[in-house]
Amino acid sequence: MRHQQQSTSPSVPPLANAFAPDYLARLREQEEVLTAAESELAGPWKIEPVPGKPGAVAILRLWEDLAIGDPPVAVLWHLATARLLAVLLPVLDREPLFHIEEGAALEGYPLVAVYGEQGPQVAGWLDRHEPRWAEGLHLLEAIVRSPLALATLLEAAGPGAEEQVGRIRARHQQA
Repeated sequence: MRHQQQSTSPSVPPLANAFAPDYLARLREQEEVLTAAESELAGPWKIEPVPGKPGAVAILRLWEDLAIGDPPVAVLWHLATARLLAVLLPVLDREPLFHIEEGAALEGYPLVAVYGEQGPQVAGWLDRHEPRWAEGLHLLEAIVRSPLALATLLEAAGPGAEEQVGRIRARHQQA
């Protein structure tokens, strides 16, 4: 009895791309759409060991493979750093979820949030015009919207931090 994984036909190398070269050439001549930057880093990302570099890991898109010559977006020495970058990449080129308006109002500098169809809304006011605060909120908001990003972030923190998070969450549930 033969299993599905066993085959009598010779193995066929994987296609580099399913589209014909002339079609791909025509695509490269066209202008990119506004969301191209976001789709470039959207992933999903995977992390795999780099052959010949013990301890090094590569970050690639899920459908890419080092073994067939796909270039990784990054090669890093620490798995935890690779996990952080894998969480960060899809967030970076997204349309910003928050921004701070230039002029101060009576309450302070308006922090504007963009929530889909609701459009821009004042989420509150800050005592100073600090764009890094809005950038940080954008990063955190995008991460908490993704269960995979949250799980990867927790995994990157390590088992000790994960245990402490469990204890904190348990105590918060009892309160």
